Amino acid sequence: MIGSDSMSRFFRMPSPLRRVLALDGGSRRLKLLLAESDFGHLRILKEEMVDLRSEGLVSAAELQAHLHVLIEEWGSPPLALVLPQHLSLSQIIDLPLAPESEVDKLIADETVKLSGVSESRIVYDFVRTAAQPTDRQEFWVTISQEGEIRDRIARLGVEQEYICEVTTTANALIAAYRAAAPEARQSILVHLGAQTTVVVILLGGQGAFASSFQMGSDFFTRALARLRNCSEEEAERLRHEKNFLAGAEFSADFAGVVDGWTAEVKQQLREWFQKNPAVVAEASDFVLVQSGGGFDQPGLLEYARERASLVLQPWPQSATAGDATPGKGFEIAFGTALQALGYSAQPVSLLPEEYRSASRKRQSRQRVELASFAVVVLCILVLAVGTWRELSLISVKQALLDKVRAGQESVQINDLLSGDLVGEYEALRPIFARQQNTIDTLTTFSLLVQSRSNRSFFYVLLSDEQSYFTLPPAILSTNRPAKTNLAGPATEPLRPISLGIKSPPAALTNVVPARPGLIAEICVPGEAEAARLVLSELVNGLKQQPLFSKVDLLSEELRRNLADPKMIVVDRHYVLALDFAASDFQQPARWKKPSGTAPARPVKRPSHPVRATSDPRETGATATP
Repeated sequence: MIGSDSMSRFFRMPSPLRRVLALDGGSRRLKLLLAESDFGHLRILKEEMVDLRSEGLVSAAELQAHLHVLIEEWGSPPLALVLPQHLSLSQIIDLPLAPESEVDKLIADETVKLSGVSESRIVYDFVRTAAQPTDRQEFWVTISQEGEIRDRIARLGVEQEYICEVTTTANALIAAYRAAAPEARQSILVHLGAQTTVVVILLGGQGAFASSFQMGSDFFTRALARLRNCSEEEAERLRHEKNFLAGAEFSADFAGVVDGWTAEVKQQLREWFQKNPAVVAEASDFVLVQSGGGFDQPGLLEYARERASLVLQPWPQSATAGDATPGKGFEIAFGTALQALGYSAQPVSLLPEEYRSASRKRQSRQRVELASFAVVVLCILVLAVGTWRELSLISVKQALLDKVRAGQESVQINDLLSGDLVGEYEALRPIFARQQNTIDTLTTFSLLVQSRSNRSFFYVLLSDEQSYFTLPPAILSTNRPAKTNLAGPATEPLRPISLGIKSPPAALTNVVPARPGLIAEICVPGEAEAARLVLSELVNGLKQQPLFSKVDLLSEELRRNLADPKMIVVDRHYVLALDFAASDFQQPARWKKPSGTAPARPVKRPSHPVRATSDPRETGATATP
């Protein structure tokens, strides 16, 4: 006995097949349907119906040769064959609860009882039904003799082809009907073929009963030929052209033949309902659906509806099926293709073991190839993403490089413009410096005039430092005051007030210390202490002005004899150096490229006097009295 593999039965995987050629070979016609599954989308690529008599394919050799030509023209896809229903048996088997590992043995024992033949000649398959009674389990089982299956393969001459599926007419009808009407629950399918009539009952959308009897369209043709005393070819033509069941051509004898057929259909249904009394109350809910070329006979459906109460409806057309809607007469071939491609919810396969083993190996190889292809595609995607990312980085880097180059060009242009601007500024800077010096000089005049208010001193000389230091120094002893002019009593000679200027070293005696500023010589008559206070107030007041960077007494070795001696009060004569605060125009512009992003701050005149430590005019004394 040959059974289907338990692993593939209970843990069915979607078939890796993408294309299959379903063969529905009848006694008069050969129907071929090529279907393809493309990532879950089912399409019918091609359909062809071959009339064996009109094509002259009478012998088996002629049929095989013609079929081989068609298979090669269609690309030699995997084949799925339909086994006539009268060569198999399909029914529900009720078993007690048992582990899955024991179900196969229990069903094998039941198939022996049902077939009554040797175990070595039985091929069977089964599938669990959705309706499970209490403490029991039901299975839809289909069995057939292995010899019948091999004879069918040999008759078609496809032993050397890749056969991936063998199923029965009833199971193919169930698969096709569930694809066309997935919401249908209780239905009766009546298929009128050339040789047999197949009756299938669906309960809860699953197969519950399948039977066949040897009365088909050829049975009506032979009866009409006998009644008309003509050939079967002529009777076949008349049966399709005239209505012998109603109207002027009505034939009571032919109607009796049809009555015999309808009675057999009703008998098949009656027997099943008697074995299933729980369903009898719901018999009116069943929908009768017809298929097969035998129903093309004029008046047959109307006669069966009126005389036998068989309200047969046409095969449903799914509005959502799209490219997966079979043509009329290809329902069985379409259901076979659905099962081979893994779209059947109740698959039953009668493939012999050697074909089954070869199919499993080939499908395993196809799965490996498909997995390898998926890995290759994944690698390509990863490489594509990596390449895209690298190209994106290259684009970003190129954009940044372009920005850097543009920035460098802008910097170079800015350097050129800045150089031109500095050059133009240097050409105008001496003018601005002289203007600034003029403004500072006039401002100093105003300050000196204001400083004499309510004070008893007078200026004997006012000169700019450049002019003042162009003359040679005076004799050191000419205007040297007495050494006790500040520390002694008021009758002692007044010494020069030291303002914190250190005496320069001997090496700096001949250095010309001219700076932007003025030299003011003043005389402060009166007592020594009073003169000391007046001089101190004058110096401190001028120091508070931001105009000057330094206000201090000029050392004796740097003095010049420019004032009229008649205007000088001995021991009350002082020389002040008024150095202007540094301005932007005194030094050449030191332009360089900016090293940071902080904006350059403008050079401002300091708010407090700046003391120069290297001035040779400093004497080392403080200016504070």
